[in-house]
Amino acid sequence: MNLAVIGTGYVGLVSGTCFAEMGNQVICVDNNPDKLKKLQKADMTIYEPGLDTIFYRNIAKNRLSFTNDLKGAILNSEIIFLCLPTPQEEDGSADLKYVFGIAEEIGKILTKQGIRTTR
Repeated sequence: MNLAVIGTGYVGLVSGTCFAEMGNQVICVDNNPDKLKKLQKADMTIYEPGLDTIFYRNIAKNRLSFTNDLKGAILNSEIIFLCLPTPQEEDGSADLKYVFGIAEEIGKILTKQGIRTTR
């Protein structure tokens, strides 16, 4: 199955790597050019015990890749996971601006492709 994981922080990188380990084709999307350059060179950007082994294995098997091309990732994936920051607001609630922002971008991409989206 083709999966897109948006965001390559702890949740996104671990999730994407584990999905690839299960045999899925995973493309991880990030907008941080420095982090993306490291990941594309197979340099780990976080530490999680045991992650490096499956990270390198799935890059070698071409099941795990990294890009900043949101449109390409979305249009070539069957499932999209949003693994974005949700910092805490002053009242304790989650700040969902990153989630809503990327959801809006995804909606625009799909609409331009003639794929109907609803809210």
